Amino acid sequence: MTQAKRYRTLLLPMLVVLAACAADRLHSDGLKAVDQGSYEQGLLQLQEAVKKDPHNMEYRLDLETRRDAVVQRLLTQADAARNVLDLDGARQFYRRVLVVSPGNNRALLGLQALEADARYSQVIGAARKDLERKDYEAAEAKVRGVLSEDPGYGPAKDLSAAIAVARGPVTVAPRLKTKDNRRVTLQLRDAPTKMVFEVLSRQTGINFILDKDVKSDGKTTIFVQDVPVEEAIDLVLNQNSLARQILASNMVLIYPNNATKQKEYEEEIVRTFYLTNAAPKDVESMLKTVLGTKTLYVDERASVVVMRDTPDAVRMAEKLVASIDVPEAEVMLEIEVLEVSSSKIQDLGITYPGDATLGVTQQGMGIGGAAGNLVLSDLRKQGSRTVTVSPLGVTLSALKQAGVVNTLASPRIRARNNEKAKILIGSRLPVITNSVTPTAGGTAVVTGSVQYLDVGLTLEVQPVIHQDSDVAIKLNLEVSSLLKQVTTSSGTIAYQIGTRDASTLLRLKDGETQILAGLISDSDTRNATKIPGLGDIPILGKLFGLNHTDVEKDEIVLSVTPRIVRMQPRAASDNTEFWYGTETRTRSAPYPADSAPVSAPAGMLTPAAQAPVDLSNLGVAAASVGSAGAMPDTTGAPVMAEAPHVPPIATPPAALPAQAPPGSQPAATRPALSLEGPSQVHVGDDFQVTVHFSSAEAVTRLRAQLRFDSAALQMISATTGGLVPAAAGSPTVESRPGGAQLEIVATPEDPVRGDGDLMMLRFKALRPRPMASVAAMLSVLGGAGAATGNSSAAPLSIAIQQ
Repeated sequence: MTQAKRYRTLLLPMLVVLAACAADRLHSDGLKAVDQGSYEQGLLQLQEAVKKDPHNMEYRLDLETRRDAVVQRLLTQADAARNVLDLDGARQFYRRVLVVSPGNNRALLGLQALEADARYSQVIGAARKDLERKDYEAAEAKVRGVLSEDPGYGPAKDLSAAIAVARGPVTVAPRLKTKDNRRVTLQLRDAPTKMVFEVLSRQTGINFILDKDVKSDGKTTIFVQDVPVEEAIDLVLNQNSLARQILASNMVLIYPNNATKQKEYEEEIVRTFYLTNAAPKDVESMLKTVLGTKTLYVDERASVVVMRDTPDAVRMAEKLVASIDVPEAEVMLEIEVLEVSSSKIQDLGITYPGDATLGVTQQGMGIGGAAGNLVLSDLRKQGSRTVTVSPLGVTLSALKQAGVVNTLASPRIRARNNEKAKILIGSRLPVITNSVTPTAGGTAVVTGSVQYLDVGLTLEVQPVIHQDSDVAIKLNLEVSSLLKQVTTSSGTIAYQIGTRDASTLLRLKDGETQILAGLISDSDTRNATKIPGLGDIPILGKLFGLNHTDVEKDEIVLSVTPRIVRMQPRAASDNTEFWYGTETRTRSAPYPADSAPVSAPAGMLTPAAQAPVDLSNLGVAAASVGSAGAMPDTTGAPVMAEAPHVPPIATPPAALPAQAPPGSQPAATRPALSLEGPSQVHVGDDFQVTVHFSSAEAVTRLRAQLRFDSAALQMISATTGGLVPAAAGSPTVESRPGGAQLEIVATPEDPVRGDGDLMMLRFKALRPRPMASVAAMLSVLGGAGAATGNSSAAPLSIAIQQ
C-alpha cells in the first residue's frame, strides 16, 4: 500500500466523524432556535442536519414534527390576528407559514380571506354611514351581502344587531316616502276609487300608475284619522281587491289582485342557501309547507337550496332557514362498568375408597395342560396369599379457598342527539355454519359460512338532549361470557354463552350520575361424599366422609354520567316569530301600533304641528280635515259620518300632540330607554352597563331583549335598579344565542313608574374587539303577555383591548 492510499484510508473515517459532529451541532442548534421562536432559522438548521446525515431517522423525525408544530402555531396566531381585524399582522403570519411550508393550503386560503376581509371592511364602513343616516334598508342590504359570503364575520354580525335594534321591528317590503311625512284623515263614502288615488297624489307627491284593468266604477268607503299615507293606500286597495307594486320611493303601480296580474307584476329574486347543519330535503319541505314556495332547487351534494320567490317570501325564508340550520346537540357519556366476582370453596373431611376389586390366581395347569386358564378346583385352594385386591387409599382433605375479582371498564363516548352509539369491550367468537345443497347427480355440496358472536361487555346508548339541559338516555347493557366449547358429532365447534342484559330509559341532568346495580348471579353448591351408615352419625359422621362447599357471587354495577358538550342553540326571536300577512296577501309587517310615519326612524313620530292632508277643496264626494263633519252625498243631502273608535296606542312623550283630534283617544306615554356604560375595557375586565328607563305610566311587566357578541362579551349577572320596587325581586334571565332575554314582573299595587335605573348588567370582556355593541329593546307586556308598547335604546359601543 502506497503512502497516498494510506492517507486516504485514514482521512475518510475522520471526514465521516467530522460530518457527524457538524450534523449533531446543527440539529441541537435548530431545536433550540425553534423553541426560542426563531422558526425559520431553526427549521433551516434542521434541514441542513438532515442533508449532512441523511440516514439519521431521528433528525428526519425532529424536522417533520417541528415543522408541523410551527405551522400550526403560526396558523393559530394568524387566525387570532384576523379575529381582532389585525389584517397586516395576520398577513405576516400567513406568509411565514408559506416560507416554512410552501404551498400550505390553509395559509393560501387565509390570504384570500384577508383580501375578502378588506373588501368586507369597506362595505361595513359604508353600511355604518347608512345607519348613521338612518337608512336602515340600505345598511341591512350591505350587511346581508357580507353575511351571505361569510356568516361568521364579526363586524357584520355586530352591525346587523345594531341595525335591528335601531330600526325596531323588521320590515322587508319597500317603503314609500312622502314629500313632507304628512298624515291623512279620510272620511269617504262611496267615493270613486280612481279619484281617491288622484287626491292622494296631489297632496302627498306620490305618483300612482293604474293598470288598464283597474275598474273605473270602483267605490271606496273609508273612515280613518291621522294615519300614514301608506296605510291609507293599503286600506283602499283591500276594499277594491287591488294590489300594489312600489316602483320607487314616490311611485306606485296599482293592479287587480289576481293570479294573472301577480305573475305579471310581482317581482321575484333568487336566493341560494348554503346549509351547514340542516338537511336540504328538510329545508325544501319546510319552505313548501310554510311559505308555499314552488320554485326550489336542491343539491344534496353541496348542501344547497336555491329559491325563487318575491322579496318578502325570500326574507321570510331566510328567517326560517336560520331557525333550523343550527348545529345538533352533542353529549359526552362517561360510563363505568364494575364487575365484582367472589368465590368461596371449602373441602373438609376424609375421602375413603368407594370400591375394591378382589381377584383369584391359578393354582395348577388348566385343561389340556394349558396355563392361564382358571378351573373350579382352584377356588378351593385360594387363601390370603392367592387372592388379589385392587389398591386402596384414604385422602384427608382440609382446604378453604376465597377469591375476589374486580373487572373495571371506564369508556367515554361522544354521541349526537338522537343518534345511537355502541361500545364493545370483549372479543368476537367465530361460529361456523355448514349448509348442504343437493345436486342433480345425487351428490351434495357443503358450503361453510363464518359468523361472529360478540362476547364481553356490549353497551348501546341513544341520547336525547332537551333544551332544559336534561338528557334522556335509552340504554342497553349486555354482559356475556364463554362458559364452554361444544364439539358436535359432525366436528363443528359451538359455544355455550352465559349472558346478562338490561334495558332502560332514564333522564338525567347535565353532570348527574346514576348508578344501576342488581345484575347479580348467585350460586351455592354443597356436595357430600360419605360412608353409608357411619357418615350419618351426628358429629362423628364427618370423620367418615368429605364435605365440599362452593359459593360464588357475581354482580354488575353500571354508572352513567352525561355531560353536554354542545347544546342546540335557540334561534333568535326575530327568526322564530315574524309577520306573514294573510292567506291571499303576504305582508312583511303589520300596521305599526303607533301609526308612525313610515320614513321616520324607530321611536320617533312626526311633530303634531304638521296638519293632516286636506281633501275639502278637491271636489270629491267626501272630505276630511281632522274631524268628522257634514259631508255632502251625491244627492246633496247632508250626511254625518263619524270616525270609528280608535284604541289608544303607545307614542313617545315628546310626540304627543297638544290637542288630540275630536273622536280619538289620547295616546298613552311610550317608555324611553337608554344604555350607559364604559366606552373602553380590556380583556378580562368586569364592567357594568346600566339600563335607564322613563315612563309616566304605571307598568307591571317588562321584557328586555339584549343583543351582544357572545364570543366577546359574557353577561355575568343582572340586578334591578332603584326604579324597580323591592317586591318585584331580581329579573329572570334567559340566555339566547347572541344575547339574552330579561323579564321584570311587578305588582299593580307597586308598579314601575318614573325615571331612573331599571337594571344593572354585569359583563365580562372575553376577546378583543375594535368595536363591540350592546343593544336593547324593551317591551311593555299586557295581561295576556302580548306587547302593548316598545322602545329601543341607541346601541352602546365598547372597544375591547387586549
